Amino acid sequence: MSIEKMYFVNVAGPIKALDYFVINNILPFDVQLVNAISILDSVKGLYPFSIQNPYEDLLKKLDKLCEHLDIKIEQIKMDNNQISCALDVEPIVEDLSKELNNLMDQRKEIQNQMMIKNRIKKQIIPIKDVDIEINKLFEFEFMKFRFGKMPKDSYKKLKNYIEDLEVISFKVFEEEDHVFLLYFMPNMVQESIDSLFASLYFERIRISGRVKGYPKEVIENIDNSLKQLAIDEKDINEKIEDFYKENHDKIEDIYNTINQLNQVFDVRRNVVHSKDAFYLTGWVPKSQLEDFVNRVKKDENITCIVEEDEAIKKVKPPTKLKNNKFFKPFESLVEMYGVPSYNELDPTPFVAITYLLMFGMMFGDVGQGLVIGLLGYLIRNKNKSFGKILMFVGAFSSIFGLFYGSVFGNEEILRKYLSFIPMINPMENKQLILGIAVSFGVIIIILAMLLNIWNSLIKKNIGTLLFDRNGIAGLVFYLSLIYLTITKVINSNVKIAAWQIILLIILPLILIFLSHPLGNLLQKKKQILPKDKGGYFIEAIFELIETLLAILSNTISFIRVGAFALNHVGFFLAFHMIADMVGGTGSILVMIFGNILIICLEGLIVGIQGLRLEYYELFSRFFSGEGIGFKPFKIKDKQAI
Repeated sequence: MSIEKMYFVNVAGPIKALDYFVINNILPFDVQLVNAISILDSVKGLYPFSIQNPYEDLLKKLDKLCEHLDIKIEQIKMDNNQISCALDVEPIVEDLSKELNNLMDQRKEIQNQMMIKNRIKKQIIPIKDVDIEINKLFEFEFMKFRFGKMPKDSYKKLKNYIEDLEVISFKVFEEEDHVFLLYFMPNMVQESIDSLFASLYFERIRISGRVKGYPKEVIENIDNSLKQLAIDEKDINEKIEDFYKENHDKIEDIYNTINQLNQVFDVRRNVVHSKDAFYLTGWVPKSQLEDFVNRVKKDENITCIVEEDEAIKKVKPPTKLKNNKFFKPFESLVEMYGVPSYNELDPTPFVAITYLLMFGMMFGDVGQGLVIGLLGYLIRNKNKSFGKILMFVGAFSSIFGLFYGSVFGNEEILRKYLSFIPMINPMENKQLILGIAVSFGVIIIILAMLLNIWNSLIKKNIGTLLFDRNGIAGLVFYLSLIYLTITKVINSNVKIAAWQIILLIILPLILIFLSHPLGNLLQKKKQILPKDKGGYFIEAIFELIETLLAILSNTISFIRVGAFALNHVGFFLAFHMIADMVGGTGSILVMIFGNILIICLEGLIVGIQGLRLEYYELFSRFFSGEGIGFKPFKIKDKQAI
């Protein structure tokens, strides 16, 4: 439950052995590569690689070849001979691509023919009963014809317009709303007649010039052609399927080899070289360091030097979180805010515990908690972290539901059969629930301040440790304020001594006000106060006011934990009232709908509110989130499918 210690490794070896070294020594471990030029920039005679990746074009061809294949991506162990011979597969890939492209082109041509013939058939179907050879219509020298459709209302008006015009119209057939017709006209009046028909919403249907013969004969011929083309398409699809079956394993092996070598070759972006040697640098976690070094030592041509994280000044160590199975899913909630810095505490356990407690308090119901837990269990394979978080919040919701005595909104069953469990009704104990919520907020704010103090110790930032508003001065002020408030509430007649106010309230505020110059003084900086002293003190005054307001608002914010617990019960009361009004079977449906709505709507709101309290009220006190996530080099699926 911490951030794993990192070690910096410097590796040197023969250039020819680089790919082999990466495959056999980098891939089996978690190694985050660092651009070596940024570390070794002061060393002369070292240059970045400028060689073009020879595998890129070959991989593009393979991606196209694999378009319809379910390729299983695997990491392949290779020796130097296999690596040097990898590009020999290019002719094989070329032949396979040509064979497949030929089959694909044949299928495409068949599909194009089917599309054209279907289009022609669609054009001819409306005039299938016309007893004239279609090709004759295209052979008129002085006449033009049009075929199309228009609305029935327009067709009725047409008769009035064309009586005195040089146009002949024939109705072919009609549908519910449209009439299909042919019209003929002399070439010289084509433009005016077309304009007239267009004004009557005539939609022209073009007939292909390829069509010859009577419509019925043409349609019959097209149908016969389509049947033959369907047979041809089936045959070519079978050939394509046979091609994939026969060559699947071969293509998969070639793809995995080239995919791996393509990505391994890209490692050169982070590697530098001299005339004969490569130099590689990166971070290795402590848990894998010994095995990594032992494997590298087996190769006499490779040199490996390990350095402590503190010795590396030019690059920050990455952060690798190390949590057990219970806390690990909550790393995703932390990373949504930011990655912990390498030299600070991992807040994941704190987030996990506090978030679960808040969700349980706000959404306590045995039945609904089990539903949420079951939902998490069902989706855990698709989204592991989110699924497990739902399982945990569902469990805590059920636990708190036991003490609220609620199961799907019913508060009688548990009280009847589990009477030995102490139960509390939130609506009947509003002040107690709200008081518990605020007290819970006070406790975890104090814990957040303690975490900030611990982080300051780790970072050796004494100024922040002593004088920050979330350091010792801020903690003393907050505890004193809570103590004096509780004392006064318990006994209003108690007099608070002046020395208590000065020592516990005023002095910590003065230290917080002067935190920056006092920190500079402890660090023995030459300039204690900034040059613009007036501006600094004005800013410090506003920061102090903001601190006082934040302490009050942050504490009061946790009253929403209790408010949502009351709101949860209030929702159920509303649905119970509606169910009683409906009665009978309808009341059951109302309660089912109510439970679904509450789980979906209120569950989402409660989840978001819990995150808000974590991020705004707690993280701002101790968590910087300025770390760099640990991203080891691994082979990824680069398929374009």
